[in-house]
Amino acid sequence: MQETDLTQSASTPATPETWEQLGLSEATLELIRNAGFATPSPVQAQAIPVALEGRDLIVSSQTGSGKTAAFALPMIERFTGREGTFGLVLAPTREIVQQIQATIELFGKPRGVRSICLIGGIDMRIDAQAIDTYPQIIVATPGRLCDHLDRGNVWLDFIQCVVLDEADRMLDMGFSDQLARIMEDVPKVRQTMLFSATIPPSVDRLAQKILDNPHAITIGAKSSAVKTVEQRLVWTTEEKKKRDLMRILEQEKGSIIVFTRSKDGATRLWRSLHSAGIYDATYIHSDRLQSHREQALADFKKGTYRILIATDVAARGIHVDAVAHVVNYDLPMESEDYVHRIGRTGRMGETGRSTTLATPRDRSIIGRIQKLIGRPIQEIELRSSRPPRGDRPEKDAPHLEMAEMSEAPELSADPQLAEGEAKLSESSNSGESAERGEEQREERGERGGRRRRGRGGRRGRGQNREDEAVSAQSTQSSETGESVQPETSTPSLDASGEPQVEAPAQPPKNPRKITLPPRPDRQERQGRNERQELEASKPQKKYRQVLRVTSSLIVVDPRDPSLPPAEPREYPLLESRKREPAATDWSQGPVKPFPVD
Repeated sequence: MQETDLTQSASTPATPETWEQLGLSEATLELIRNAGFATPSPVQAQAIPVALEGRDLIVSSQTGSGKTAAFALPMIERFTGREGTFGLVLAPTREIVQQIQATIELFGKPRGVRSICLIGGIDMRIDAQAIDTYPQIIVATPGRLCDHLDRGNVWLDFIQCVVLDEADRMLDMGFSDQLARIMEDVPKVRQTMLFSATIPPSVDRLAQKILDNPHAITIGAKSSAVKTVEQRLVWTTEEKKKRDLMRILEQEKGSIIVFTRSKDGATRLWRSLHSAGIYDATYIHSDRLQSHREQALADFKKGTYRILIATDVAARGIHVDAVAHVVNYDLPMESEDYVHRIGRTGRMGETGRSTTLATPRDRSIIGRIQKLIGRPIQEIELRSSRPPRGDRPEKDAPHLEMAEMSEAPELSADPQLAEGEAKLSESSNSGESAERGEEQREERGERGGRRRRGRGGRRGRGQNREDEAVSAQSTQSSETGESVQPETSTPSLDASGEPQVEAPAQPPKNPRKITLPPRPDRQERQGRNERQELEASKPQKKYRQVLRVTSSLIVVDPRDPSLPPAEPREYPLLESRKREPAATDWSQGPVKPFPVD
C-alpha cells in the first residue's frame, strides 16, 4: 500500500450543491426525493462522487453529518443487478449495524439490492440461513463476523468494497485483532472506505495498512462539537446529582438522552426514576438482551418513552429524530466521547441542548473537554420550577391573624399624651391577651370533658341524659316560678336496717382482647410424654405375605422370620368379596398384607 499524508484534505474543484450533480442514477434520485432529502450534506457532496469512481476514501466528519448515506448510495449504485455478495460494512455496535442496514434497505430494496446484518444476541442458525440467501451487502460487527468465519458459514473471497464505519470506536473497543483477521480474508484488490469522527494515531496507522492512495476528506474542525448545541455545565455533588437530574427532567418537556458511565449505573438510575414516579423512561446497555435493546430504542423513537438512559453504546452513530436534550449524568473517560454524546442532539442543522453534571473530582476532565472543543462551557445553576417555601400559600396561618390584631395604634403627637396612650394600649393588650388565654383554656377544658365523657361508654351517655333532664326541670321551674326539687333515689336497706352499699360497677371488658390458652405445666407435659411412650411400647399387629387369592380363599405364607413358625392357613372370604378368578397372576404383582390372628 502506498503511504500518504492523511491529515491533508484533497482539493476538489467545486463542491456539488444538488443531488443531480453527484452522478447518481435517476432511479436513485427518485428514491432520495421520496425520502424527503432536499440537498446533500457537505460530507455527502464530497464523498459520493469519489466513491462512485472506485477510489479508496478516508473521511473525518463530526457526528450527525450524514456519513451513512455517503457510502450506502455508491454501494447500491455499484451492485444493482448483480448476484452474489460483493459489499462488506463493519461497525462497532449492534445498534449502528441495524441503523446502517435500515438505510441500505430504504434505498436498495426497491432496486433489488439485498442486505443482512450479523450481530450478537441472535441465533447463529438464523444468521446462517440469511447468509445462504447470498445478499449483495453484509453489515456486521467484527466479532460476530469472525465467529462465522471460524465456523465456515461465510466466505469473503469475492468482496469488492469494504467500509469501516466509526473506525476510531472499533479500535477503542478492542477490535484491532478482528479487523486484521477480516482484512486478511478479503481480496487484496478492493475498494476500502474508512469513516470516523476523529483521526487519532491508531486510526492513522490502520489507514496506512488497509488503504491504497486514499482520498482524504475532512469536514469541520477536528473533534469539534456541533455548533447548534447549547452546552451547559452544572457543578454539583454525588448526593445532589439525582435531585438536579429531576429538575432537568421537570423543566425539559422534549425527548432526553441521559448518559451514564457504567451499565450498572444506568440500571440503578432507571430504578431510581421509576421509584420517584417517572415511568416514561427506559434504558439500554450491552448486558441487555438484543430484543430488549431493540424494543427500548424503537419505543424511544416512537415517543412511547420520553427519557432514554444509556451508556456510550448509544453515543456513536445512533440517529434519533428531534432529541431535545442530552444530559451527561456521568462524564466519559475520554474527552472525545463527550463530543459524540452531545452530537445526539442538534443533528442535521437542528438546535439542541446539553447539560453536564460535574462534581469537584471531574475538574480535570472538564479542562480536557474545554481544551478539545476550543471554548469554555457555560456554567449555570439549576433552580426548581416550584415556588420557594416562603412564597407558597399556607393552609392555616393563625400567626397572620395574630399579627393583624397586634398592630400598634397610632399615637398622639404630644409626647406626654403619647406616653399615656402607649401605657393604656399595653394594659388593654395585656388584658385582652389574658381574657383570650382564659377563653382558650375554658374551650380546651370543654373539649377535654367531652372526650372524657365520650370514653365513658354507656355510663357516660346515661349521665349526660340525667344532666339534660335536670337542666330541663330547672328551665321549666324558672318559667312557671315554682321550685322543683330533683328526684333522688332512696338507698335500699339490708336485713339489719343499715343502708346497703352498692359495689362499684366494673368497666366492660375489651372484646378485642385475645385470651391465650394457659401454658401446660411440667407435670402435664411429663404425663403426655409417658402416654406416648406407652402407646409406642404396645405390640403391633404383624402381617404375613399373601401368596395367592382365589375366588373364595386367601393363602398366607408362613415363612416370615419375624413371626413364629406356622402352617399355611386359608382364610375364607366374605360373600361380598367373592369374585371370579382373574387372569392376572397375583403372586407377581403388589399385594396388601393380611392380618394374622
